Parts: sequence; structure tokens; C-alpha cells
Amino acid sequence: MLAAGTVPPIEGAVGRYNCLGRLIGSFSFFVLFVLCVTQLFSIATTIVRVIYTTNLQTLLLNFPLSKSVYPTSRTRDILPKPIHSHNDYWRRVPAYTAISYGCISIEADVWEYSGELFIGHDVASLTRNRTFRSLYVDPLREMLDSQNPDTEFTHPRKGDDEEPGEPVGGRNGIWDVDPGQTTHLFVDFKTPGHNTLPVVIAHLEALRTPVNYLTYFNGTHVVRGQITVHLTGDAPFDSIVANSTYRDYFYDAPLRDLSNGRYTPNNTIVASGQFGRDVGSVIWGRGMTKEQKHIVRAQIAEAHKRGIMARYWDTPGWPISVRNAVWGVLMQEGVDLLNADDLKAASYLDW
Repeated sequence: MLAAGTVPPIEGAVGRYNCLGRLIGSFSFFVLFVLCVTQLFSIATTIVRVIYTTNLQTLLLNFPLSKSVYPTSRTRDILPKPIHSHNDYWRRVPAYTAISYGCISIEADVWEYSGELFIGHDVASLTRNRTFRSLYVDPLREMLDSQNPDTEFTHPRKGDDEEPGEPVGGRNGIWDVDPGQTTHLFVDFKTPGHNTLPVVIAHLEALRTPVNYLTYFNGTHVVRGQITVHLTGDAPFDSIVANSTYRDYFYDAPLRDLSNGRYTPNNTIVASGQFGRDVGSVIWGRGMTKEQKHIVRAQIAEAHKRGIMARYWDTPGWPISVRNAVWGVLMQEGVDLLNADDLKAASYLDW
């Protein structure tokens, strides 16, 4: 027998089940209430849209995307700017990030090992999946192919068996708003040049065939392409210029040595100077001295006189005021590519 005042266990269980049932019922009611309110709001929105939406707005809301997608929209509304993405491989998404900010110049450091080109600032940063082809050659090729679709308009054919020739209007570069703008690709050799050069040349093949997008020297003059390759770092000048009849890569000459006459527009399209070494340090609060500005002005003028573009690397990155002051002087003196690590800040300049 149970002691007086003791509740049978079964009654306690029933009480708990009743409480759980009430909770479930309340939750179900809440869910149904939310669904009803959502449905009523949707109906009200539809009524308001029908009453206040014009015929044109209705058309815009219901226009099928298949009829309006812009075919070469990869870089739509991106304005190309004379910015060089220094150490581009540090970006979360190499190449694409620079393009998204409008940079017309990109830099890739390459290390040659057993016929492969790995990308990184030093040996410790190299990995098997970060290669020259996967991070630069293939993405650039993909973007160029998307900007140059093979259609009945770009490649009209007289017969079904006819192979497509040059597109109507010429080939487009990466930039939709400026299809004639080339994209500069600087390949910085970090391993011995004579071993690295033939591997780089081979890995550029995807930008040559089946469609040649590269700027090249044909033995007499330079033919501008959609990608212009500049070899720098430990790149061997003598080996680069050895082929005097055809070459689709160019030497990044030292800006301070142009007066020796070795470098011409046929082998050098851009010459680069190490700012800290060639111009000197800039002291915070003082800005560039008259002597430093004179050096910059003279070097850029010498390059332009020879038909060569000018670029400086190793420019100050900090303090920000010093960086911006140096950028301002370089732009004022006519530098052709502005070296930048902070692409967002560079793209926001008053171009």
C-alpha cells in the first residue's frame, strides 16, 4: 500500500505528458500563426505591386535573364588603372583580385623545380597546388576566352567546314570597357635564370595556342597583344634577346641604366627602378626632397625618350602619409605603372 499523501507514479508521468502536449500545441499554434502572417504579407505585397507597378517595372521584374545576360560581363564596369599589383600571389585570390580593382599589371614570383613553376615569396611559402599555370596562365586564358566568344558575329563563316579566322574588330583584352588595353604580367625569376627561362616559355604556351594573346616582337617591330609578359628578377637578358626574329616576352630593364643603349622598345617595354636604392629613403613629415624628385623626373624622362614605360618598386608602404605622398609625386612625374601592395587604396586615388 502507498503511504497517505503519496501520488502514484503513473499520475506523475501523465502530468508531465500533459505539460509536454501543451508545449507542442503552443509551438504548433505559433508556427501556424507565422505562416498565416507571412502568407497575408505576401498577398498584400502582390496587391500593392499590381496597383502601383507600372508596365515598364513589371517588364523589368519579369524579363527573362536568358535574353539580357551580357556575354562579356566578366570585367563589366571595371575601369583599368595603371596600377601594378606587387607580390600579387599574397592576395587571397591571385590575379582575379587585382583585376577586380582595375590593375593592369600583375606580378608573380616563380621558382623552378623539376620542370614545374611554383609561386611564392620564399621557399617556405611554396606548395604543390600553387603553380604559375594554375594561378596565372589558366585564369588569364579563361578570362580572355570569355571576352572573345566564338559566335556567328565575331567569326562569320561562308561554309560549315571553314576554320574561324581573326575575329571581326580584332581580339579583346580582359577589360570590357577598354578592350584594347593590354594586361602586363611580370614573371619574377627566383631560381637561376638559364634553367628557369625555358620552363617559363613552355608554360606560357596556353596563352599562345590555339589563340595567341601575347604581345610579341616579329623581328622588325612589336605587335601588341592582350597579355604582355615581362621577365624580371634573375631573368637572363642575353638569353631573352637571343632570338632576334620572334619573341613573345620582354626584359624588365633597370630604370637607372637605360643610358647604356642596351635596352630598346624591341626588347624592353617596361623598365623598373628600386625606389629605396635609386631614389633614397623618404623621411616621415618631410616628404621627398628636391634632389629625389629630380632623380625620378630624370629617370622617367629618359625612359619615355626611348619609348619605354617606367615603374618603381620598393616604394614606401608605411607610414600611409609617406606612401601617399610618394604615390602623388610618381603620378605627377608620369610614372606608367604605380607599384602598390594596398590595391584598394591605390584604386581610390584621383585617377
